[in-house]
Amino acid sequence: MHARLHIREKLIELKLRRWCSIARYPQYYSTRSAPQARKNFWRLCARYPEIMRRLGLTELSVYL
Repeated sequence: MHARLHIREKLIELKLRRWCSIARYPQYYSTRSAPQARKNFWRLCARYPEIMRRLGLTELSVYL
């Protein structure tokens, strides 16, 4: 992703929150499956652990 650092971090935060929300509440998002949302969330968690910690999320956040 080519963006300024603070904009890039905001975009990653939005992606983390979006996939977490889709995994938690799949009934509200009919176009995405919960397993795929968890997979995408965990991939972002592995790639950006510092942003994940700053948001207070863990790998298990998709189940809570």
